Amino acid sequence: MDRLFFFVLPILIIAAILFFPIYLETDAHYDMNRRKFGFAVYGYKFIKLIGGYVATYRGGLAVHISPKKAILVPYSQLNSERKRFSVVKTFRLKRFCLTTETGAEYLFPITLAHSFFRVYFFAKGGERRNIENNLWLTDGDTLRVSLNCLFYFNLFILLRNFIKFIKEKMKILWQKKIKN
Repeated sequence: MDRLFFFVLPILIIAAILFFPIYLETDAHYDMNRRKFGFAVYGYKFIKLIGGYVATYRGGLAVHISPKKAILVPYSQLNSERKRFSVVKTFRLKRFCLTTETGAEYLFPITLAHSFFRVYFFAKGGERRNIENNLWLTDGDTLRVSLNCLFYFNLFILLRNFIKFIKEKMKILWQKKIKN
């Protein structure tokens, strides 16, 4: 009995850690006139993981994550940063709320964007009660976009995608080595 308990208990603990869902909620706000993009990422709605705002500088983007700390990303590195292992593919979209305040000048493109996000959400298997699109028409040249999303993932999905990434990188390296 004791051997069975000490054999089964670690397996149950590992399975619980691998398959326990992790929820991330994101809030983002963009104001075109003030040229500001603010964001925050929360774990389980109450643990703030990261937050701040993004501003441009002469050579690229500056991500301000605290009053004294900023991460500088030059425009030349944006493409190489995109090609890294993407954990975004492992997230499953659970809830989506998009609110846009715009003038008549941006009404048509914003309406198309709202339609695209709605179709994308439903294509990914989202439910009707978990999506909200708000479009507010105002007077003047304004564009403000607010977004609230809820994502979930687990460590099993993350580990599986990481193994696929490593496998593809090894395949590319082997093909290069065989060519040489």
